Amino acid sequence: MGERWFSDEQLAEMSRPTMDVAGEAIEAGEDERAKELCEREKHESQFMHDMLVDGMAGLISFVKEKLGDEGVREAWEWSLERSWKQTVSKIDAIDRRTIAQSLAATWRAHSTAGVGPNPGAFEVSEDEEKLTFTMNPCGSGQRLVRNGRYGPEGWGLTDSAHDWSYGRAGFPLYCTHCAFMNELGPINWIGYPVYPSEPPEDFHTDPCVWHWYKDPAAIPDRHWERYGLERKGAA
Repeated sequence: MGERWFSDEQLAEMSRPTMDVAGEAIEAGEDERAKELCEREKHESQFMHDMLVDGMAGLISFVKEKLGDEGVREAWEWSLERSWKQTVSKIDAIDRRTIAQSLAATWRAHSTAGVGPNPGAFEVSEDEEKLTFTMNPCGSGQRLVRNGRYGPEGWGLTDSAHDWSYGRAGFPLYCTHCAFMNELGPINWIGYPVYPSEPPEDFHTDPCVWHWYKDPAAIPDRHWERYGLERKGAA
């Protein structure tokens, strides 16, 4: 028989969520152990986050290689209709202050807790009409650019300029989902963009900016016009 590597107790411990173990350490007054476990959780989450983002970039790049830019559009529309549309309806129905806090939670998750190469970072500001989330870098798509994941041995760019590539050719394919997810899809589903956004001019230096308007009626018309659409109804 081969040598056994782990005891039953060790195997059971492997399957326990890190933050559950950290919570127990806090309750037991084991402060240093709790800190070590929180650091471990950061790296576990960063690994999984980056693997999934990179995998999604790979899938949409494959679509583009096989079906061209038009295939990219069709793929995002097909998938988001099935995965994101219901969430957009919930966003539309929930108190807008609550959604602002949820959006901050999303970007905290995308920041990978400050670990990994070029970790995501963001700031939130508020004025009378909106909150502005300024990411530099965005913790998903912009990090792919800064981490050198685009190019002949990596992921692809649009061939042409489209409304869903913010009017730019050579736009990172992963980031095209933001146009469908934040603006174009929601406009078609609920009449207004949920997260009116402006991508970086230079992905290596400039921030990506998202807005959350306290009243959808205050969203500027340009977020419809960039898709050749007109604002309708109260939004």
